[in-house]
Amino acid sequence: MPTEPFESGETAREDSAISEARRVLRAAVSELRQEALFNFGEMTAVKLTAVLGQLLEHSELPHRYLKTVRAVFAEPDGYPETYAALEEPGAVLVLLRKPGAGRAFTAHALLADLHLRTGATVGPLSFGGTARFPLRRLPHEENAGYLLELPADEENFTVSDDFGAMLHEIHHILEKRNSRLIVLAAPKQWQRVSAQAPPNIVPVLGRPDPLKIAGAWLRAEAPDLDSRRWLDDERISGLLARQRPSDVLQIVALILKADEAKHPALRSDADPDGFNAKVLDVLKARTAWREDLLEWHRKPGRTSFERNFLLVAALFRNASVGHVYAQTAELCSRFKTPVSLRGQEAPGVVELVDEIGAELDLGADTLDFGRPGWDDAVLGYFWVDRPTARMTFLSWMADAPRTRAKGLLESFTRDERLLLANRVGAFAVRWATRHRKSDPLDQIITAWSKDPDLWRAATDLISAAALHPTFGRLIHEFLLRWSKSKDNPALCRLAVDVCAGEFGRRHTGKALIRLGHAAESETPAVQESLRAAVRTIWSDPTARESLFTSIIQWCAPESPRLRSGCRAFAALATLTSSRSGTANNSVLLVPGDGENGEFVPKPGDLSAGWSALLSSEEEKAGTADAFNLWMDTAHQRPDLQPLIFGVLRGALSAAAPGQARRLRHQLRDVLYEWQPVPATDADPARVQLRHELADLLDHDRSRAVAPYRPRTTSAALEDA
Repeated sequence: MPTEPFESGETAREDSAISEARRVLRAAVSELRQEALFNFGEMTAVKLTAVLGQLLEHSELPHRYLKTVRAVFAEPDGYPETYAALEEPGAVLVLLRKPGAGRAFTAHALLADLHLRTGATVGPLSFGGTARFPLRRLPHEENAGYLLELPADEENFTVSDDFGAMLHEIHHILEKRNSRLIVLAAPKQWQRVSAQAPPNIVPVLGRPDPLKIAGAWLRAEAPDLDSRRWLDDERISGLLARQRPSDVLQIVALILKADEAKHPALRSDADPDGFNAKVLDVLKARTAWREDLLEWHRKPGRTSFERNFLLVAALFRNASVGHVYAQTAELCSRFKTPVSLRGQEAPGVVELVDEIGAELDLGADTLDFGRPGWDDAVLGYFWVDRPTARMTFLSWMADAPRTRAKGLLESFTRDERLLLANRVGAFAVRWATRHRKSDPLDQIITAWSKDPDLWRAATDLISAAALHPTFGRLIHEFLLRWSKSKDNPALCRLAVDVCAGEFGRRHTGKALIRLGHAAESETPAVQESLRAAVRTIWSDPTARESLFTSIIQWCAPESPRLRSGCRAFAALATLTSSRSGTANNSVLLVPGDGENGEFVPKPGDLSAGWSALLSSEEEKAGTADAFNLWMDTAHQRPDLQPLIFGVLRGALSAAAPGQARRLRHQLRDVLYEWQPVPATDADPARVQLRHELADLLDHDRSRAVAPYRPRTTSAALEDA
């Protein structure tokens, strides 16, 4: 008996640990569902940051994420055989489904099993910046699993026709490293590129069972919910039948929301626990509550203030009811029906909350509709019902996170503004992709361009949407359109900033096309963003040749992208290497390792870049910074002096005589700034280096004018 207290305490600790593990899993599943639906309105700022960070993770898929995927994944027919094929060293599998049909999630489940069963490191692999997948892009890790999504064919970029044939060599490389690869491809694209591909690499997978998917998510996120009762109901099973995985998740979200409802009105003698009423709510939500909203809007005596309060409350989910109240007045003002909130003339919050059928949480100072999908349905109803008010609404919606709540004791905190911005932004992304129109995103990007916090929020949201398995392809189209925008620099800058992030690493070829269009912009903010994007893409060794070739083309004397070419070249010329033995050298001066075919710029192209940079009036600071770095390298690395001096001399020799004189003066100016002569206590080696370059420039100048000397001398003698 003396051991009882110890055993009891040990059991309690074990129970507590199990409960905590379950709580963590439920939270992770909820976050994953929010991510899949691109719906961040119910999340705190901390959770939102975590999910966006996970969306933009580019090195490897985290263990916690993989466990979560496996907890909710419903295996389709053929899955065990597919996993068995993947576990073979060197395995290459191609999953053929359209976006939104669960192909990425199936791939993540396969990688999760590989990781959990074998300890393999797993993660995404970007395609690179060329039409042909570079074999050197395959990492050298042992026991790893990779996921490669073939970029969709678009303007000036299509995957090469021989990709299928390349999979033989990829298989042999991976086999030596005990690694595997899953390729995601659209059926039509695979038909084009699959010639001579290895046999039996496209597994036979059945369509995901909607009931199994719904059951897995419900049990993982809400273990106390009677999921069997829900799924056995013929109305719910009928609703789920033949739905895509993304639609199943939306229905799961509705079930979870409906089950949370505790309103007494849901219960009756015939339905004591309100289950039938909750099922009806889910069914109504799938029809966007159209009949109920119509009945509400046409109620006799319904005022515009009440309609606007409903609309604002639906958009500002989880915001303080005071802010909802104040923003309703602002929206009324935008619609030219101003309302004063001073005194007691306008209806109060309590009355309005009751009028729109919501419940007010006095402790949290927020309101809740209780009905699943009601808030999104309200927004959809307004959009259909008031076509001439759409642009006014979009303008107000974009401005809302920027404005202070008038007439309140406190204004939005920074976290509240960001949470509101993400709610607004996520709604805009979902609406824009559903209707294939970028109008709400255009409004948001433009309105938020002057606020650093909101600009980062917009960039993060569009970046996440560009990587989303369902929304990604259409967002790529928007980015292409925005990169060409000359009337709205904010849209062009947003496209560049997205290319400077994970989109540029995952879809390098597409990013280069978009940067090429944006390079024609003369807007300083766009040019500055371009600099960051260039450095991001350079970090991918397989993209360097395409990137540098593009930059040198921009640097051509008559190019409309000359200014961008100068800035981009300066960004690389001043970017230092971290490789051992070459640290603090410009990345353009780092020799290749000779093993992996690493790109090394040609001296002639480097000279072309320097010629453009020296001729630029706007990039004088960048010119001086680049020159100082290169001359410091020449001072510290005598073996690189011939290359550096040759490139700088070449920048002058390729120019026309008049232009060469101007460039020579500019080069002498920056040379003097690097090492003035005479200078007290100057390093003799630096002074010597300065003289050597100056002498070489004089020598080149003498050779350039030599052909004219004989005639001048002869004429002078004849005159004598």
